[in-house]
Amino acid sequence: MFSGIVKLLSERGALSVQEIALALGINSSALRPMLGMLEQKGKVLKVEIPCKKACTGGCTESDSMTFYKVRP
Repeated sequence: MFSGIVKLLSERGALSVQEIALALGINSSALRPMLGMLEQKGKVLKVEIPCKKACTGGCTESDSMTFYKVRP
C-alpha cells in the first residue's frame, strides 16, 4: 500500500487526502497514518493550504485543504 501511495503521487503530483483515498479505494482515516509514516521517512511532503476568507471554519482539518506530494 505504501508504494502505491508514492507511485500515485509521483504520477499525478500533489493530491488531497480525499483524492488519494478515492484513487486507492480506502478510507481517509486509514490513509492518514500511512501518509504520516511516509512523511516521517522522507518519502512524501505534506502541504497545507491556508484557509480563505470564505471558509466556514475547520479548514485546517479538511481533507481538501491538506495535500501530499512526493518529496523531490
